[in-house]
Amino acid sequence: MNSTGTISADVLRQAMLAAGDQVAALRDELSALDAAAGDGDLGVTLATGFGQVRLVLEQADGSDVGVLLSQTGRTLMRKAPSTFGSLLGLAFVRAGSAFAGTPDLSADDVARLLGVLTQAVSERGGAVPGQRTVVDALNGAATAAAGAAGAGAACAGAAGAGLDAAEALARAAQGAAEAAERTAEMEPAVGRAAWLADRARGSRDAGAVAWATYLGALSASVTAARATGA
Repeated sequence: MNSTGTISADVLRQAMLAAGDQVAALRDELSALDAAAGDGDLGVTLATGFGQVRLVLEQADGSDVGVLLSQTGRTLMRKAPSTFGSLLGLAFVRAGSAFAGTPDLSADDVARLLGVLTQAVSERGGAVPGQRTVVDALNGAATAAAGAAGAGAACAGAAGAGLDAAEALARAAQGAAEAAERTAEMEPAVGRAAWLADRARGSRDAGAVAWATYLGALSASVTAARATGA
């Protein structure tokens, strides 16, 4: 973090490393959730993909948000060869294009970034909120971040400063987690889960849990950086 309340590209890089590691550590749980509505390989796919992302980001220049997002997306598309990996990779690549040349993220940027990711996955995958997919968690995060950024802007005049980016990200992570929990109550409507509705009913969507996990770890890392003045 820096004095203006933004998230620098290098802090984001470190947070993305931590977030990928956390998703990889949840491999077995994600695979078990995926087995309720799919072929049960999501955890392994994402662990492999984010393991390769770590190798890339460790060597990345931490000065451009767009580069970090694009490199993550391209790596996931190559190294996590599944429908989910391709969708998430495409979303990161699109977000990378939207934030090319950006050295840090404000609260408004966090909300816009999450909106780009949500739109990309929804358009390419054909899912909308309420259908028990990763889009639920993506949309929950984007909606929470947009609300937080808007509220921060509204009170900025009186308080002298709006909501900072770390706080917007924390709200987004909470929104994703809550949305992922709600998927257990939803009826599967798209993809293989729709064919296996009876088996999937009552369990959380694995993709939604994966995204909530990623954002939660991302937020925790950024908040820790702010606390230590990184």
